[in-house]
Amino acid sequence: MCLREMMKYCKKCLYPDTKPQLTFNSEGVCSACENAIEKESIDWDVRRQELKTILNSYKHSDGSLYDCIIPISGGKDSTYQTYIIKEEFGLNPLVVNFHPRDFTDLGRKNIEVLKNIGVDCIEFSANPLVYKKLEKFGLMELGDAAWPEHIGLFTLPVQVAVAYKIPLLIWGENPQQEYGGDKNVSSQPFLDKEWNEKHGGYFLDKIKPQDMVKHGINIKDLKPYIYPSDEQIKKIGIRGIFLGHYLKWDARKQLDIVKKIGFHVHETHTEGTYTNYENLDTNFVAMHDYFKFLKYGFGRATDHASIDIRNDRLTRSDGLDLVKKFEGKIPRKHLQEFLNDFQITENQFIEICEKFTNKSIFKTDESGNLIRDTNNDLKKIHYDN
Repeated sequence: MCLREMMKYCKKCLYPDTKPQLTFNSEGVCSACENAIEKESIDWDVRRQELKTILNSYKHSDGSLYDCIIPISGGKDSTYQTYIIKEEFGLNPLVVNFHPRDFTDLGRKNIEVLKNIGVDCIEFSANPLVYKKLEKFGLMELGDAAWPEHIGLFTLPVQVAVAYKIPLLIWGENPQQEYGGDKNVSSQPFLDKEWNEKHGGYFLDKIKPQDMVKHGINIKDLKPYIYPSDEQIKKIGIRGIFLGHYLKWDARKQLDIVKKIGFHVHETHTEGTYTNYENLDTNFVAMHDYFKFLKYGFGRATDHASIDIRNDRLTRSDGLDLVKKFEGKIPRKHLQEFLNDFQITENQFIEICEKFTNKSIFKTDESGNLIRDTNNDLKKIHYDN
């Protein structure tokens, strides 16, 4: 049976069964919604105390070391992580940023807001020539130009932890819990090398940075993307924890907190969704979300609407209307800049898109060719079951 006949949607939110690792129970409710329901039965006061105990065990009252590392992008989540760990729990964190090549002015402003919480910050800029080669490979071979950024975000902070001998890393949400992934890891409190290889660096289960040597990149130029060895991790006792395991994760409420200390958002909705508080720090992230739409039939608006549905901020019907309005269009705000950067034409871009498009999800003509409108946008076969 083809995917067109099998495709179904969660009865509660808007996630489709094309989402990798998502599962459905006998009532047709997805694992992300099940996780949200389970969160309501957790004693968060107990979890907070567990977190406090863990954090206290890593404090250095003599100031000999930083107490922990917080990986940051400068977005709302990492700003919240830094604020809570610094102000509520009293730790002295070192924050680490893997600097994207297409960093925005708004992203820069928010990094400065985060620093002014009162923390030291390492901003790492990878070799731009190598970075761009990895982006081009990601775009052409994986359908994701943001591939090196994703690797760097999850790898560089661990490298810094090893170099500075700081064993504790504090990450934000567990995406496997919030977005309905592997049930075996959705409730785990820690992020380790195995988690990273399967879930943290996109495609790491298929191709590793070291493999790029076969594509003409010298191994010495791949250092920022290579995860520390098991021996290095064991020697320092590296431990990564998800803050969202111990504190009830609610992006909207956390946004209210960080806006009070100066966090900036877009003046209008972000391209590809109806919210204005995510995808602030890079210009080309909308391309990543668009390719997700081509591969799986859903994008960032579906993510946001599904979260808002689970938190009773939207009805399913209203969420579906927002998805139809904002999702699935070629991101054009920075399209020409993107094309120029990768030295391709729009026609070549469309050819790359078609390479990664799941034709079972979108309308085609009698010859099996994708049907596009005057803006080159595709139409899904259906949005609901």
